[in-house]
Amino acid sequence: MKKYFLIMDIGGTKTTGALFTEDGEPVDDYFHVVKSQTFKGEEAVYQNTKGVLEHIIEHFAVNMEDVLGIGVGSPGPLKAEEGIIVHAPLMGWHDFPIVKRLQEDFGKPVFLENDGNLGALAEVRCGVAKGLKHILYMTVSTGCGGGIIIDGQIYRGRNDVAGEVGHMSIDPDGLVCPCGSRGCFELYASGTAVSRRVREDIAGGVKNDLLASIDYDPEKVEGRILTEAAAKGDAYALECYRMEGHYLGIGISNLLNLLNPQAIVLGGGITKAREFFEEEMLRVLKERCLAPIEEDTVRYSVMNDRVVLYGAYWMLKEKL
Repeated sequence: MKKYFLIMDIGGTKTTGALFTEDGEPVDDYFHVVKSQTFKGEEAVYQNTKGVLEHIIEHFAVNMEDVLGIGVGSPGPLKAEEGIIVHAPLMGWHDFPIVKRLQEDFGKPVFLENDGNLGALAEVRCGVAKGLKHILYMTVSTGCGGGIIIDGQIYRGRNDVAGEVGHMSIDPDGLVCPCGSRGCFELYASGTAVSRRVREDIAGGVKNDLLASIDYDPEKVEGRILTEAAAKGDAYALECYRMEGHYLGIGISNLLNLLNPQAIVLGGGITKAREFFEEEMLRVLKERCLAPIEEDTVRYSVMNDRVVLYGAYWMLKEKL
């Protein structure tokens, strides 16, 4: 009889579930995605989360006797070994015992891990860093998250918060971050940061063809418009991405100097525009890094939105 793993990625925007075979293949390449019920209260969010797994079970008519366990990826901070989500403001979760709740509802072993850590694990097990022992993974999207692999295993740190690369300060007198610090990396190098700079230009009265095309409306600012303009050679869009590459280079150089990994793998939506920021990013890395920047030092994930799910599969497989 075939055996399966139930896999879930809980995000602030969406929650995704899938059924994986023992050898790491998503059954029928089917992924069930629902909108996360943020700000609806902890119980409503949990029932929505639970419903994702229930849908997968029903969709495949899978016998729970054939399910070996459940793997869950979630934003941190977590107490991963205890199965607790320490603080997830969007979910209304504070010290939420998600592993205990899921075990009670499904009667199967459940394991929890930070989504950035799972991204890193997926890359060394089956991604573009397969076979490497020391890597850093970083996702660049709404914010900048990350995960660290040392000697082939996830490095969590003392309180399970290692890899929070987005909150490394690159400007001690810079912008105030919701985390309470100043000048955090993700305030300058995330997709959100790029959009913020464009909105600031609109507010400051900057005039150009790209901004005119959206009627100087800050609500119309989005990455797709910027990328399309850059592809057409728009000078303003290209400068926006040059600045993105500059800030990425500063932050990543600090990480490479600190950890000296075999590679850093970049994922997240903004990497789709890498042709417009990569040259500047590499220039800064070569200028600031102590170790040589080789052709394959910086790699780009090809798993995209599925990287956490694949990481959750590998976590569960190795735990069991």
